[in-house]
Amino acid sequence: MYLIYLDESGNSGNNLTAPAQPIFVLCALIVAESQWQALEVELSAEIEKFWPFPRAEGFEIHASELFNPRSAPFRKALPSHRLAFISAWMSAAARHGVKLMFRAIVKHRYAKWLQQTFGAGVVINPHVAAFSLVAQVVNSHLRGLQGSPRGIFISDENYQVAGDIDKSIQLLRGEQGPLRLTQIIEKGFFVESHKSLVLQLCDLFAYVIRRHEEITAGGKAKPVDADVWKLVEPLIAQGDEKFNDAIGWLEAQKKKERPGA
Repeated sequence: MYLIYLDESGNSGNNLTAPAQPIFVLCALIVAESQWQALEVELSAEIEKFWPFPRAEGFEIHASELFNPRSAPFRKALPSHRLAFISAWMSAAARHGVKLMFRAIVKHRYAKWLQQTFGAGVVINPHVAAFSLVAQVVNSHLRGLQGSPRGIFISDENYQVAGDIDKSIQLLRGEQGPLRLTQIIEKGFFVESHKSLVLQLCDLFAYVIRRHEEITAGGKAKPVDADVWKLVEPLIAQGDEKFNDAIGWLEAQKKKERPGA
């Protein structure tokens, strides 16, 4: 059994014109059930080392705070301290065989596709579109592992898309053809990020991947970007993304919701 954590970066909801966040990234972090508890123990130990008590109630690791700190204790920490913590968490992930899959969506291109496909005024949250693509890569990865293990999706609570994601999982599990989620069991599970260290780790990876995608698209890089990307890149697993099939499926599902449109 594998646990598949999902988190996004660059989320502006249905606003596809936010200039500060031109790219949306959905990241999947896959960890074997046999490694999950040990990974969580290491993540917790690194927090104790870098951010010891006393800590504020509800303390949580946010990637944005590590890179652009605005609140204590992150704001009081030197950049070298924050970078060392990032490295420690990512190294723990590598030791426990974590794999990453992701899909980046350039929002202005996505908005243009929506208008051309469905007409003006129709918006599908990019999280939903990215999920239909990431899910295929995850499924392909699991199917290719020894014994073809099953997996379960665990996502950060996002009330804007939770219903759509759950519906997509159920539909794709029953789909006949290349998009069928043969390795995914049950429904999607949504948890508050402060209750899951591995979900917070996924948030960190999603943030770094988004930064890399923005830089690749011409955005301004900072020295730290190259340092952290070296830690992330070896963990990324390529898979079988059936892009045209997934997009066609998404179109068909949306048109079913709008009969006669």
